[in-house]
Amino acid sequence: LTGEKVVYPEAVVSTQSTGGDLLYSPTLVALLQAAASGENKVFALIIVDVQNDFISGSLAVAEGEMVVPVINEMGPLFKHIYKTADWHPANHISFHSNVKKGLYETSARSNIKGCDSEMFQTVIVKGPPELKQTLWPDHCIQGSFGAEFHKDLKVFPGEVRVNKGMNSTVDSYSGFWDNGDTSHTPLFSMLLEHGVTDVVVCGIATDFCVGFTALDAARHGFRVVVVDEAIRGVMHDTSAGMVARCKAAGVEFTSCSNVPKLLQETDTSDTVERIFRVKKHFTVTDVNANQQYT
Repeated sequence: LTGEKVVYPEAVVSTQSTGGDLLYSPTLVALLQAAASGENKVFALIIVDVQNDFISGSLAVAEGEMVVPVINEMGPLFKHIYKTADWHPANHISFHSNVKKGLYETSARSNIKGCDSEMFQTVIVKGPPELKQTLWPDHCIQGSFGAEFHKDLKVFPGEVRVNKGMNSTVDSYSGFWDNGDTSHTPLFSMLLEHGVTDVVVCGIATDFCVGFTALDAARHGFRVVVVDEAIRGVMHDTSAGMVARCKAAGVEFTSCSNVPKLLQETDTSDTVERIFRVKKHFTVTDVNANQQYT
């Protein structure tokens, strides 16, 4: 974060000298206005990577298919629905096959060299950016059956697909940002456009793409609720660790039976309180009103 100003249709947000680990929150002006006017909360459902390769394919997660009926039951309750999807080129850096054959060079700081690596090990790729990279089987290659959503996952009215992981040189677990925070998907701007205040997250996998999507949503200032029955993880230990990390960041976990009640909440005052708690100091300029909030 360089201190430059990021311009959005409704606000100019200074990213300099910020506290906490919230990247920046252009939602602030809209949320402050909503809280002041007493407008209701706006909820969105983010369905993470419910794709064939994660259910029955090359990177299948145990009981991955079990999230589908739960999501199908919840979906009709939401007006705004976003389905994220890994959409990798065949030469993607996360594929063990590509690192093993030397397509990507490992850093001198990596304890494991690409030519000596095994599936599911973690190396440090040279980059730029230099990042830790878990080595996965080839999965969710653009245009493949494995990249398609599971056949039993319902198509909801107005749903939006958000592809990620299209840059061959950096992985993207989150539905918002790549793993190096160097580029982003349209997801945040679409949530902002619809005035979303709260997001409900579900899908695959708890310890990777679900977890990092929830964390990024939280650091952007949204209230984040993850539905327990609608997630599955790659491994128990890493899933438990991710759940603990998310809870520490303010992410909530709930049962699917609580979702209808959750969607009846209307008070937006907690949204502003949450952002002030996460980010100790910020300056937002409302371009239309020529007014600053600090």
